[in-house]
Formats: sequence, structure tokens, C-alpha cells
Amino acid sequence: TCPISTIDSIKQDVGARGRACIIISTNTQRLPVIYFPKLDSVYRLIQCLKRFLCFIRQHDTLVVDHSKAGLHKVMKELDLNETASGNQVYKKIAVDFQDVYDVTLSGLSKVTNFLRGSVVGKPVSRPGAQTSKTAVFDPTPPEHLCHRPAEGDFELYDLRKPLDKAAPVARDEMFTRALWETHFDSEGRVLREKELQDRIFGGGCQPDLRQEVWPFLLNVYPWNSTLEQRAAIMEERKREYEVLKNQWKSITPTQLKRFSLYRDREALVEKDVLRTDRALDFYKGENNEHVDDLYEMLMTYCQHNFDLGYVQGMSDLLSPLYLLFKDKLMAFWAFVGYMDMVEDHFFLDQQRTQGKLADLSSLVYYCDSELYNHLEKEDSSNFFFCFRWLLINFKREFRNEDILELWEVIWTCPYNTDYTLFVATAILLQERAPIIQQKMCFADILRYINDLSQRIDLQEVLGNTESLFHNIRSQPDIPFNIRNNILRIADTPLSSLAVSTTQREPL
Repeated sequence: TCPISTIDSIKQDVGARGRACIIISTNTQRLPVIYFPKLDSVYRLIQCLKRFLCFIRQHDTLVVDHSKAGLHKVMKELDLNETASGNQVYKKIAVDFQDVYDVTLSGLSKVTNFLRGSVVGKPVSRPGAQTSKTAVFDPTPPEHLCHRPAEGDFELYDLRKPLDKAAPVARDEMFTRALWETHFDSEGRVLREKELQDRIFGGGCQPDLRQEVWPFLLNVYPWNSTLEQRAAIMEERKREYEVLKNQWKSITPTQLKRFSLYRDREALVEKDVLRTDRALDFYKGENNEHVDDLYEMLMTYCQHNFDLGYVQGMSDLLSPLYLLFKDKLMAFWAFVGYMDMVEDHFFLDQQRTQGKLADLSSLVYYCDSELYNHLEKEDSSNFFFCFRWLLINFKREFRNEDILELWEVIWTCPYNTDYTLFVATAILLQERAPIIQQKMCFADILRYINDLSQRIDLQEVLGNTESLFHNIRSQPDIPFNIRNNILRIADTPLSSLAVSTTQREPL
């Protein structure tokens, strides 16, 4: 036997008589070969160890990554859940190393192999490409992220001039009911869909109109459906919901004893719904029926999406939808549509979120190398402190009424890009001064970013974000990674990248 914390590597092999085996090496010895009757047993053991250790794959060997200071700090400082009172407090997790990775890391999401070094090497598969269940990374960091030591005790830093700040883009007036009613034909089909989405992107949607507009934005209804077709769609969705719900409600105690995956998912859902948005009147109080409804919808989603099931953070995406629609059926199918957009945020390999953190790093470096160099000096250029932002689309960072507008702006973005990256960059650039001037270390940055929650001005962020996007897009020297992988304008001539004349005027 040996303590788990002493394991350095695990090699999978085939031993005598073709039996699967593993070879475990510690920091002091190589343990005897362990044989298994089935390959599945090897997989299950490794998955169990991943609850406590973080591995980097090197050919046929899993090497333990012991350099986890940055991520360890993040997990100790962050908690996706709220306190029982509903206040959004980011608690330090007063547990030992094993519990941090058992409870926090595996519970936060399926981030069991979220590697500290992963975000430096660019993922081979970019966001938007087919996602593998196993993340594969290019071990060579992007050239602009490599700070090579000079002679003596100095390091070379690229002090390129920060991108000149452009004036914020003025927000349009909200999309109103009067405008909405001009977008239908006699049978109830939505007309001029692109124009409608552009208006929502530019000014947001009138709050009392969202119940009617969001089912289209979240693919509950096709844009070209008639009133009659939409009624038929909801009847079919109602039947499907009942089938899915009855599947998990009909599991017998005998089945439950032999269904550990279901038990784990049920326990996590039950725990999370009791801590989601409980400060809001809609979810406040003991024996709240709306909390019970959240539980029912999330358990039903586990039946709808067996492969993914439930991962911590999903309740944060469902809660505002149910608060908006106040109807389980519509909230559930809107949630399904939303999860279809962000499902890969919650995959085991975390390839999508790791790629987004890497792209965020590239954007910040290009826009403000002074800020980036400070973050790198303080061991923060992995941008782990932005992990929650990207995982649940800023849900914890803005007031409830504001997050609805931010989400619909992200969904209706007319540009072929991941707009959340520019929102995150804009917020960091807004907060650059205290981070640099106060010479914040990693822990300070993490606390400072957490303390921004509920205090960020959405309209300022939206104006700065669109301005930043057009400013970057109009530059003549856009780096390859930003141009091809973030802006996704690989086939666009440089001469056509100037800001469109239809862009809204700056403030």
C-alpha cells in the first residue's frame, strides 16, 4: 500500500495471458504490477484516482501534475454554491487536500482533469469543433506567451503599447412589444428574424416581452413556425416531459441500490437546488414549491441527457429561466435549448472552457500587455479566476435582471465569435488599474474578482464590449490566433475589417 498523494505516474499495459494491468510508480518506488480481469476495471480505478489526483497524459502513461498551486488556490477560494441564507459568499474550503479534490473539484463540474498547464498550450481542437472525451493539447505554448530569460537575472517582457481605448458604443432602445408585433405574418410566423435579433443585441428586450421572445432564441420554437404549429409543439413537449419525469420517478428501491450513478446525480441535484438563488423571493423560505420544481426539472434533464446528467452549475442556468417563465414545461425546454448551446462547458475533459481561458489570455495580452505581464508575474496568467465567469456565463456576477439582458445579447450576437470572451476581456480592462497599481498577487486578484459580483454595471460593460470588439477587428496587425480562432475571419481580406458604417455611434 501507499498514500495516494505519493503517486507519480500510472502506466496501463497488457500483461501475461493478455490481462489488463497497471504499473504505479511513487516518488520512492515502483509498486508491483496490478492485474485486472477486465479492462473496464482499470478504467474505473483510474476514474476513482482522478477524484484525488490531476493527471497529464504522456503516451500510454498518466503522469500526476504536482504543480497545482494555482488551481488549488482557486478551488479553495471559490464555491459555486451559496450559503444557506442565499448570500453570495465565496467561502474558503476548510478541508484537507483529499477533500478539496473529492468534494470541490469533482463537484464543481466534471473538471477532474483540469490541468494547471493546460491553458498555456492551445487545445488542438478549438471551440466549435467536434469535442473529444479526452483533451489533447499542443505542448508548445503560443509564441507570444513565452517570456524567455535574458542574460543575468532579468527576463524579457513584451511591452507592446496597449490597444488604444475606443469610446463605448451607445446602446439602442429596448426591443418593444410594438416592434415585436410588426414581425408576424397572418399565421403567426416570425418575419425578418435577423433584424429582430440585431435589435435585441443592440438594446436588449423589453422585460415583459421575454416570455414570448425567448422560446425562439432558445430553440423551443422554430422561427418559421405558425401559431398552430407552436401549440402542437408544446403538446408534444408536454408528453415527452411526462415520459422523462416518470422514468426517474418510477425507479424502485431495489433498482436504486444497484444504480450508483443515479444516486450520485440525485444527491448533487438535491444539494444544489437548496442553495440556488434562495435570497430571491421566488425561491425563499422552507418547503418552497419552486425549489421542488427546480429539483424535478433537473432530475428530468438527467433522463433527457443521460451522457451528461447533472453537473454543478446547471442549476444556476435553470433558475433564471424558471423565474422568468414561471412555468415548468416552458422553463424546462428553454433550459434544454440553453444547455444545447453550452453543454460542452460541462464535459469531463473541460476542453471547451480550457480553450476559452487560453483565448481570453490571448485577448488580454493583445489589448493590454502591461496587465497581462502583471498577471503572469503573479502566476495568474492562466486566468483561473475567470473560470466561473465562463462556466455559467457570468450568472453570479450580475444582478438577476441584468443577467437576463446579458444572456440575450450573447445569444443574438451577430458576429461569428464567442462574445463571452469579449465581455470577460472588457470587464478585466475596466478593472486593470487597481489590479496593477495595488500590485495584487494571485489571492488578491481572486478575491477582488469575486468581490465584483453583483456590483458590475451591465450597460457600461455592454458598451465597452462592443467597442472593444470593433476596435480589435479593425486593427491591421491582428495575431493569427485571434484572427482565425477568436474573431474567425480567416477568409476576410484585411481591407474589409474596418468598422462597418452601420455600427452604432459611440457615446
